[in-house]
Amino acid sequence: MLVNVGRALSVAAAVFLLIGCQAGLADQPAFSNSIPDSRPAVSLNFNAVGDIMLSRNVAAKIKKANDPLLPFRKLDDILAGVDFNFGNLESPFSGSDKFNSSPSLVFNAPRANVTGLREYNFKVLSLATNHAFDQGLKGITYTKQHLKLNGLQGIGTGVDLAEAWQPAIMEAGGLKIGFIAASYSSINDNGKKRNNNVARIQDLDRLREAIGTLKTKVDYLVVSMHAGTEYTHQPNEAQQTFARAAIEAGADMIIGHHPHWVQRIEKYQGRYIFYSLGNFIFDQEWSRETKEGLVLKINLRRAAGVSDHRLRTQVELVPIVIENFSTPRLASTAEAKKILAGTGQSSSLISY
Repeated sequence: MLVNVGRALSVAAAVFLLIGCQAGLADQPAFSNSIPDSRPAVSLNFNAVGDIMLSRNVAAKIKKANDPLLPFRKLDDILAGVDFNFGNLESPFSGSDKFNSSPSLVFNAPRANVTGLREYNFKVLSLATNHAFDQGLKGITYTKQHLKLNGLQGIGTGVDLAEAWQPAIMEAGGLKIGFIAASYSSINDNGKKRNNNVARIQDLDRLREAIGTLKTKVDYLVVSMHAGTEYTHQPNEAQQTFARAAIEAGADMIIGHHPHWVQRIEKYQGRYIFYSLGNFIFDQEWSRETKEGLVLKINLRRAAGVSDHRLRTQVELVPIVIENFSTPRLASTAEAKKILAGTGQSSSLISY
């Protein structure tokens, strides 16, 4: 009998406690399984430019002025005000300081001309061009080594295709940005012959594989292409095929060069293709269009506490004009209007 009474009292006490707890909980806010995202704000700024020539007439101007920074100086504020710069290096290095004057199509940059790239923070450079082999395989390997010794990364070429498709990764502002580069041609023969030293835009399977591997390592992925029909505002089919395939595979932005004219800009599946930024540092002064180019001022950002992994992108289109067979400057209002007309954009700002 006493045992049964004890058990009854224990049960009653348990019920009393349970009711009390429930009553207390009723005064508290409902419990939520959601945990606030504590990630900090992140932001990164970089510039992208078109073709860079450090041989031929540009090399002659640098030599005459005894100033390897000459071609960069008029855009000092723009180039210096970002985390890093990216461009396409049209002229290889070979270890020799000899260079041909225009109209030679065999390029070689004197070794000291790397100084401008280094001092103006061109941390990543596409080397995948139709002029990559102008100094032979020695030029391929020497160029990458020379850039590396100066703290710069060259992409798109290598001792074999595995190296040519290797990316560069830049880290700044809490973000990692990946770069891949490919060319329409391995040597200056309009794409007829192939070799195992230059990444090609025709190799879509390698493109997809490279993007798939890199995508897991970076926050944002840029693909650079050296392709297109020279001296026209319209991209050709090969450019479109490659650029759209890159976006379908996961690229966030496509940046093109080679046509030597600024070409139209395309929005594809929510991402942007800049088919050609035109010339940046070059010596083609035979037409208005070959003296024109675009600098892309790119800002990538994500606000604090945002659970969406997608970065917000803002691109400012900055038109430039090349003078003295070497040196870009900011375009005037009238000049900028003409240059932007070739892009098909009504505004110089793109946000997405």
